[in-house]
Amino acid sequence: MEHMKKLDCTGLNCPQPVILTKDALAEMTESELLVTVDNEASCSNVQRFAESQGHEVTISGKNGFYNLHISRGEGGAVSEEPIIECDLPSKKGIALYLSSEFLGKGDDELGAILMGAYVETLSHFANDISHIVLVNSAVKLAVEGASVLDHLQELEKMNIEVLACGTCLDFFKIKDKLQVGSVSNMFTILDILAKAPKVLTP
Repeated sequence: MEHMKKLDCTGLNCPQPVILTKDALAEMTESELLVTVDNEASCSNVQRFAESQGHEVTISGKNGFYNLHISRGEGGAVSEEPIIECDLPSKKGIALYLSSEFLGKGDDELGAILMGAYVETLSHFANDISHIVLVNSAVKLAVEGASVLDHLQELEKMNIEVLACGTCLDFFKIKDKLQVGSVSNMFTILDILAKAPKVLTP
């Protein structure tokens, strides 16, 4: 058992268990991880994430508690990270769609300053936002060294799902630098935007 790390995610709202599992797998030196959750949605999300990254998962539990025994795989990811399915409060009705690393048209230096202020201000509306979708050069906001990275990471901790277009990350050759959110695809992005009560595009 000395080769197993334990992660207690009981009482945490989606998508926190997946985010913590992702961080634990990236940082741990042990060969196995035991994740405990207290709802079926978190159990399913953690399982799908771990398996998408090439790890083996066995599940046990009772009385509403689930133990996910994750054995570290030898290889890397076998597929893109799956979408996290959360039963979001009805108030979270806004999907935010960003298609540029700059805000507005004109001077890029000014656009970068405005985008920084925009993302920083989003925390005041976290209860209304369910997703932040990043496409085209907006994916650069979520990578290592980005000026707004800390703000996006805080928003993710506030139960806002951040999705970065995988094709866009590949185009800019920065997929390995992604530091917040998950890699997504056009089908998932369109599905989220189509189902959101309101889509906000600055």
